[in-house]
Amino acid sequence: MKRIFWDRRGFTTAELLVAALFGMIVMATLYGFYREQMFNLLSQETKTATLEDARGALDMMVREMRNAGAFPVETDTTCIKDDSGIPLKIISANAASFHFQTDTHSPGRPPSSNNPDGKCSETGENVIYSLSGSKITRNGPTNPLVHNVVIPAGSDFLTYYQAGSATPLSHPISDPSTIKRIKITFSVQVPDPTPEGRAAGRRVTSSVSSSVEFRN
Repeated sequence: MKRIFWDRRGFTTAELLVAALFGMIVMATLYGFYREQMFNLLSQETKTATLEDARGALDMMVREMRNAGAFPVETDTTCIKDDSGIPLKIISANAASFHFQTDTHSPGRPPSSNNPDGKCSETGENVIYSLSGSKITRNGPTNPLVHNVVIPAGSDFLTYYQAGSATPLSHPISDPSTIKRIKITFSVQVPDPTPEGRAAGRRVTSSVSSSVEFRN
């Protein structure tokens, strides 16, 4: 044993090559492991981001749609009304667009059903949600709510139901006042950020859906 430690001849070329080979194998294994973990993390971050975008847009739509038709008084001066002079809850509705109005707050004050001002012209009181290409817009194409939107096969962006019915209303809807519930369905889809995903043309998709029961 003492002779081995005091041997000054060093390592042979073959020994160095074998050690280098084993070192390269270990490095390649570690690189492959960390590379896979990094791309998994990147894919999960992308999935989370698309889901956050979809949920944020859906939550805003549901919150505002629930207030459709909240008219504290019938003397609203700027609301669109029917032939009888009663403010309309739903102005128009189809598979790609929903136009509604409400009167919920006073100018310069936070939105509240306890602060009517007799108008439907304040921010958030006359709203049009539309599917325009690959984005959902709020009150016009210059106000996109969420991008990279696709509609799942066999579904509509907006589906309408009468009270107590599970059968969707057929388009076009001749009388929007019969609508009691709306189902919102869409997905946010972006290219897979990993090299393998890009090469295969894969996409990261987050789908959301919710129903809105009118309060009014």
